[in-house]
Amino acid sequence: MKKLVLSVLMILLVVSSFSVVTITITGWPGNPAEEAAISEIVQKFNASHQDIQVRWDPIAGDYKQTLMTRLSGGQGPDLFYVDIYVFEELARANVLQQLDLYISRDKFDIDDFYPNLVEAFTFNDRVYGIAKDFSTLALFYNKEIFDKYEVAYPTSNDTWFDLLYKATLLKERGYETPMSLAADFNRLIPVIHSFGGRLVKEDLSTALTEKEAVAALKFYIDLASKYEVALLPTTLGAGWLGDAYAKELTAMVMEGPWALGYIREEFPNVETKTGIVELPGLVEKSSMIYTVAWSMNRQSPHKNEAWEVLKFLVTEGQEIFVQKAGVLGSRQSIASKDTDPMKKVFYDSVAFGYPWRVPTPTGIFAKADDYINSLLNDLFAGRITIEKAVDTIEKNYDVWVKP
Repeated sequence: MKKLVLSVLMILLVVSSFSVVTITITGWPGNPAEEAAISEIVQKFNASHQDIQVRWDPIAGDYKQTLMTRLSGGQGPDLFYVDIYVFEELARANVLQQLDLYISRDKFDIDDFYPNLVEAFTFNDRVYGIAKDFSTLALFYNKEIFDKYEVAYPTSNDTWFDLLYKATLLKERGYETPMSLAADFNRLIPVIHSFGGRLVKEDLSTALTEKEAVAALKFYIDLASKYEVALLPTTLGAGWLGDAYAKELTAMVMEGPWALGYIREEFPNVETKTGIVELPGLVEKSSMIYTVAWSMNRQSPHKNEAWEVLKFLVTEGQEIFVQKAGVLGSRQSIASKDTDPMKKVFYDSVAFGYPWRVPTPTGIFAKADDYINSLLNDLFAGRITIEKAVDTIEKNYDVWVKP
């Protein structure tokens, strides 16, 4: 009799084990705070679900290449990070699952997400990812430096020429490096938009050679070369813009909320001196939107279970991420609970921000980005002229966006 009971129990255990679906989720490894947050999210989901269990399997190294290799080999995760920068490339590669039917079926409140963040992961009028969080750019400035040199603080109503005027006053009154700028195309993009420019034309050919975009490029470079109020962070002996600002090597930088976290952790005395306002405008207001979505593998054998996990990741999971990792909540209901006053400007900037995504016929922009960044470095170093840079873009852009 005992043997029979044991046999029945063993059979039940085996049957039970087969009824549990494991959903693998993948991203790149984060900092300790982010890793602790996702560990807590996974544990909370697993504790509340008997039939679905989540496994976090981050990819170190070349994330996109490893992910695409696994997906093409049928060994991909069920859910994974998709950076807005490569979203269109993956959408065109047909590896992402459309989510519209799941959203409609479950009456999932997609309208709770900032509209720009929904649009960021929409391709051909279909949603292929849901933003797990986001960042925007704002202007950091050192109040102590502005006070010392008796220059008015930057404001959210300033134009780019107001910024130039205040930077010039700092320079004239003895402060050596009013600004630090990066030779990175994504930092030039909000200037282009605020000057009334665009990145591509309707046929997806480049619009970077149009007069508005060229004017923005010239202004950006002139801050360093003509007006001499800006230097690259490397010239100042810093690794990046936030580092240059935190070490008080410059009075102003355009940075995201990650720089605020860095300052608080490594240079807490600088936080008390820091003001943060929206980026300057001109024809319009503009900022960048950096964001990452949770997307579903189109070949996942467990789509319904993966969708249940995805919903948790962007609701209860997102609350944990915002609290533990200091990111910005992409759900407006979660963002409204974030009472950190220094993060408010980043939330406000999403309304006029542009996702870090350049549409191309192939969905590929990485090569073009590398070449444009190289041109920006040459411009800052005075090795080429604006005219030469624009001519190079005009002649080579179509080749740059091919596979």
